[in-house]
Amino acid sequence: MTKEIYYGTVAWDGYDEYTEGEYTIHRYSLNDLLDDLLYYMDKFKNRSPYIECASKEVDNIEIDITAIAQEFIKQTTEEINGK
Repeated sequence: MTKEIYYGTVAWDGYDEYTEGEYTIHRYSLNDLLDDLLYYMDKFKNRSPYIECASKEVDNIEIDITAIAQEFIKQTTEEINGK
């Protein structure tokens, strides 16, 4: 049986290694990953977060889905803000 695991990293810049950071999560569905990335973008909003990377792993093969995650966050944020 094929098992898919989705990874995503929310990151923020800082002035030095003490103020910059990142938070990586893993989920077992794309929808869960995207919803939770949105949650962490909101949780860390005072740090000006961004999606650093996202990927899908299937049978030890990694597929870059960063653009999908970034577009989802962009569209959802625009809908929430009414733009």
